Amino acid sequence: MKKIFFLLIIYCFVFGNVNIQKVDSLFYSGNILDAKTLLETIDDKNEEIYYLAYQIYLKLDDLNNANKNLQNALKINEDKYFEEGEKLGELINDLKNVNKTLTSGFINEAINESKKLIEKYKTNSICHYRLGFAYKENKDYDNAVLYFNKAKELNPYNSIYQDEITYISNIEMLKGKEFYDLKDYQLALEHFNKALEYDPINSAAMFRIGNIYYTIKEYLEAANFLERGIKINEKNYKVFYMLGKCYVALNEPEKALLFFDKSLGINPNYLNAIFEKAKINQFMSNIDESMDYLNEIIAIDKSYYRAYELLIDIEVSRSNLDQAISYGNSALISSPDAYSIMGRLAAVYNEQKLYDKARENAKLSIKAKKNYAPALFELGIAEMNLCNKVAAKDAFTKCKRDRNYRRTASDYLKQENFEYYTNHCN
Repeated sequence: MKKIFFLLIIYCFVFGNVNIQKVDSLFYSGNILDAKTLLETIDDKNEEIYYLAYQIYLKLDDLNNANKNLQNALKINEDKYFEEGEKLGELINDLKNVNKTLTSGFINEAINESKKLIEKYKTNSICHYRLGFAYKENKDYDNAVLYFNKAKELNPYNSIYQDEITYISNIEMLKGKEFYDLKDYQLALEHFNKALEYDPINSAAMFRIGNIYYTIKEYLEAANFLERGIKINEKNYKVFYMLGKCYVALNEPEKALLFFDKSLGINPNYLNAIFEKAKINQFMSNIDESMDYLNEIIAIDKSYYRAYELLIDIEVSRSNLDQAISYGNSALISSPDAYSIMGRLAAVYNEQKLYDKARENAKLSIKAKKNYAPALFELGIAEMNLCNKVAAKDAFTKCKRDRNYRRTASDYLKQENFEYYTNHCN
């Protein structure tokens, strides 16, 4: 159809005229916008062309141009188009009266007048739009969207109806974001779902809902909404990344890798996606491949300290402690406040029995992030081995507030265990 349309345009410019039957054919086959474009290339207009232009503009709800062309047709043949002119004039006046009522602030009266318009012009999309607009001004968004949708159904060619629906949907999105920022996920979900109810193609609402479900650890539900969203908007690399994270949480690494690759297909330098691929490969024991990804990240951004964290963990697991320390020191050059790196270095130094260095790094880590449990634990180990018993007990006591370290720290604090680990001090 598009090819035929462009050939018609070329024909117009070459021969200076377009057969009205071609425009007529496009109009009656439902290609209204193509018919309008082709019609506007005609310079030498006659009665039939003016009347067809009137029909096209009326279908597009462009009443000004519809009236202009009908008036031109009336000048040529008043008797033939008189009745049509009367009807159009009456519609324009009725719409002006409703608009005057609305702009004067009488919203309820405008709603009632608009309802009467719909009874009078049942198939006219502008009348449904006018009622929807009045409801919008009254903040009755349910009814506003109902009539905007009816207008869109009657006239799918005018984008303003979908624009109004999108606007109302985005009002709910803004409300949802406010509650999301307050971590009130239940109310945020209510507003995002309402936004989606108003505008079922609102991919941003789908992404927001998916993000909430991910946050509350309902990963399958999160994936469902995110996948619905990317069917509408396939260019958001962060959504593909979030989908990958969902499938990591669902223990489906192969599927996760697929979505991380799609994210990187849009943004090849998205470091978070590369990092997740490195983590998955480490989990799958593809250590060399994992390290390749991590070194790729560092080559792009030396301050991405999470890559160094994983490199340290890998080298520790392979008992390459000196190499682990080398990675840690490299990380601190570009990210001197990376408390997790300093905490890992403290653990490595404790493993090497270099307790002074372990204590130093643990304290630096805690200075950067107060009560950081991994560093407190390593500080306790270092102080205990350095015979600083009070300092060791203090570190373990603070550390056990973290549920991940509670049992281990409590074990060290048991009198018999603590005395065993510090018997060298006597």
